[in-house]
Amino acid sequence: MLRALAITLAVITFIHGLIHLLGFAAYWPLAKISEIPYKTTLLWGRLDIGAAGMKIYALLWLLAALGFVFAAVALALRKSSWAPFMLATALLSLVLCTLDWEVAWCGALIDILLLLVLGAVFGLRIEPAPLPTYTAPATPIQTIPLPAGLPAPVERFYRLTYGDQVPVYTSAVISGRGSLRFMGITFPARWRFTHLAGQAYRHYIEATFYGLPIMKVNEHYLEGHARLALPFGVVENDPGVDSAANQGLWGETLFFPSVFLTDPRVRWEAVDDTTAKLTVPYGEEEQVFTAQFDPQTGMLTRTETLRYRDAKVGKLHWWGEVRPGKNRAGQPVTLFAVTWEDEGTPWLVIQIEDIVFNTDVSSYVHQTGP
Repeated sequence: MLRALAITLAVITFIHGLIHLLGFAAYWPLAKISEIPYKTTLLWGRLDIGAAGMKIYALLWLLAALGFVFAAVALALRKSSWAPFMLATALLSLVLCTLDWEVAWCGALIDILLLLVLGAVFGLRIEPAPLPTYTAPATPIQTIPLPAGLPAPVERFYRLTYGDQVPVYTSAVISGRGSLRFMGITFPARWRFTHLAGQAYRHYIEATFYGLPIMKVNEHYLEGHARLALPFGVVENDPGVDSAANQGLWGETLFFPSVFLTDPRVRWEAVDDTTAKLTVPYGEEEQVFTAQFDPQTGMLTRTETLRYRDAKVGKLHWWGEVRPGKNRAGQPVTLFAVTWEDEGTPWLVIQIEDIVFNTDVSSYVHQTGP
């Protein structure tokens, strides 16, 4: 849907640029156009700029035409530069159309429409401030020796990550920023995930506009049951959602994967040189993930499972990926992206900016808000 709207906007912008070419031809003048009669006065005849002034005015119409055409092509090619070009060009066009309002009032209205659209676009490009720093004290982190008998890609990954000693994490409070897609619109977001390792979690997520929160999510998974306070209502007492929440708990443990070794309920099984099966507990049952490791770096890059989506769809393949990326300042960062198979692209992309291990979250995991 959004792609169709983007194409529609690109077409409107391109046509608007072509109309500005007619303005250039009429005001220079290179041609006689009945709808745009040549004159040397603007502002309802109150401003006489003469023939030389009209040539400058015409050149500005040409500049606007080129700006709109460039913005339309950039938008069609999904280049981020389309928005600033369109903003500058729409502001120029609005001034030009206002100067000859009697003829160009329709163009001014289109410019106002484009500016309203751009207002929404730029609002969705502004990153929120980080959540307040989590300051609770943490206890010292103990270690255990790397267990023997792990599948080859699993052992390689853990040796690269921790060496011969694996940290024992009992809790984690993980904070960061990223993006969240909701109803087809990708919003900037900030978030905090609180984990009681292998047992429970709390999610707090804010979707923002111009850096301000406009939607909040409070999710809990406690004692095997999930409660989701979402923008469109509360979801709870649903076995499918409980199952999906448990998979979310273990999927996010990828942030601190030593738990996959220190929790005795978890086991690894070999598949091949770059893949292993990860089995995690779910009450009296078990759930299975497929873990993939990069053949060059040896790092764990993806965990995938069959996860409950909703009552209408049922279960779908769901995966979390660790991928390289860049933050808004253009600096290289590591991102975590979450995707449903029917969407094909991540609905949630996050960057960890702060993590506190082994702090007492027994009360915090039950709270709401940041």
